Amino acid sequence: MYNYLKGIITAKAEDNRIVLEVNNVGYEIYSDNELYNCEDENCKAYVVLVPGEDEFRLYGFKTEEKRKLFNLLRSVSGLGSKSVIKILSSAESVEIIEAISFNDTAFLKSLPGVGKKTAERLVLELKSKMKEFSENLKIEETKENEDKIKNIKLFQEAFEGLEALGYSSGRSRQVLRELMGKKEDYTVQQLIKDALKKFLEMN
Repeated sequence: MYNYLKGIITAKAEDNRIVLEVNNVGYEIYSDNELYNCEDENCKAYVVLVPGEDEFRLYGFKTEEKRKLFNLLRSVSGLGSKSVIKILSSAESVEIIEAISFNDTAFLKSLPGVGKKTAERLVLELKSKMKEFSENLKIEETKENEDKIKNIKLFQEAFEGLEALGYSSGRSRQVLRELMGKKEDYTVQQLIKDALKKFLEMN
């Protein structure tokens, strides 16, 4: 029904609701933090109209990619739209993608409204979809975000290589994180090689 709305934010509430005035009509939108904090003269909100038991609600995002992630997350059983908007307002998209991709249920459980079972469902139901999603994701082109995306892809390829060699997910993630925290500009091959050396040292 709606793709996006563009107008002036005239009111804000504590639960991340905003009123976006477009052509003298005020739309109440449950927004992510980026849209909530928009200070542009005209704020563009990519929206999703979600039917509820008593009313229809608009959910809005500063970017189209964030909206896509919202729709993907709310496809998980047990996660409602209000829960997902809280999750997206508590962490960056790349952090959520990374956590699901690499079974980081500890990070997922730190997000609002996500318990052990929900964290496990997020990984179970979305892990296979995250590689393709992260490759197609166009996050705001800042140097910081470009580096994060590159690191996710590097980590993912090295992680899959170690899994194929029989190493556990938990140990692989721990070692890769430690190595990538100490050195930049790794290639996949060098990262796997250094990880194997680290495993030998740990045994």
